[in-house]
Amino acid sequence: MSIVIGTSYVWNIVAATVMGLQTAAFAGCASRHKERLDLPHSAEVGSRATEKLSDAENEEFSRFQKVHQAHVEYTPLAQSSVLLAGLFYPKLSAYAGAAYIVGRLIYSISYIKCGAEGRKYGVFFICPSVITLLGASFYGSFKALSLI
Repeated sequence: MSIVIGTSYVWNIVAATVMGLQTAAFAGCASRHKERLDLPHSAEVGSRATEKLSDAENEEFSRFQKVHQAHVEYTPLAQSSVLLAGLFYPKLSAYAGAAYIVGRLIYSISYIKCGAEGRKYGVFFICPSVITLLGASFYGSFKALSLI
């Protein structure tokens, strides 16, 4: 048995890979921010290590950590969905994956710069793309199972 990967599906693989790299990049940003604040690598929001920070530094640290956590929470869903939906609808899911990547970038930068209020700009891209990916995955699966 051989698996043939068409050129359209390759873009889904590229999107999943970029999502992983994006998560790693923002993890690196969060880590460098800890170094800049002279915090141990194990420091978390509200830990004893952060007690020495000023209110402004603590808020900034919290923003970096929340952005990192959002990446960690949603990357597995986005990656698996872009790969699974791509089996049925490679172009649609590749475009939705690209929208997710752009949305996550906007979300991250806006959250770090403006706080929680800034994330709404990225969510505008993230939510529709995730809904599209999940919908395409389910619809393609149900159709393949002759359930619809």
